[in-house]
Amino acid sequence: PNAGKWDKEHTFPTDAINKLAELGLMGINVSSENNGSELDALAYAIAMEEISRGCASVGVIMSAHNSLYLYPIDAFGTPAQKEKWIAPYTTACQTGDGDGTMVNHNNKIGCFGLSEPGNGSDAGAASTTATLSDDGTEWILNGTKAWITNAYEASAAIVFATTDKKMKHKGISAF
Repeated sequence: PNAGKWDKEHTFPTDAINKLAELGLMGINVSSENNGSELDALAYAIAMEEISRGCASVGVIMSAHNSLYLYPIDAFGTPAQKEKWIAPYTTACQTGDGDGTMVNHNNKIGCFGLSEPGNGSDAGAASTTATLSDDGTEWILNGTKAWITNAYEASAAIVFATTDKKMKHKGISAF
């Protein structure tokens, strides 16, 4: 019943996303070691279908967060990266508001930066670059991304950038 209102008012459905987090749907296929629900692909597909039936925007927010932000870290991240960048992004934090009721605080949400103005979603044409700092301790990203679902509300992002132009599409890395 809220989908039309959210779309018309251009508002982010914070309460709905918090509810999804409470239900374990904002970490649906993440391992339980990282606060995830550890459900399989079929459960994820059914949940996405049902959520999207009620509001396509909420379904897209959930999908981008689970598939494009959480999955790459869960599949390829180090244990330290998973602890820092997954665990806080899978569940809602509830605290008492002083009168005995529970208040749900928005869990963190992630996004995915691939598309660029002029290049669209062609990762091989990425003009955003990543260069190693002089002391070799961090990567410096330089470029512009566009059309990033969840970007405004996100606390973290997976960002694709070119690390070696000579290697073309094989010289793209995710940060």
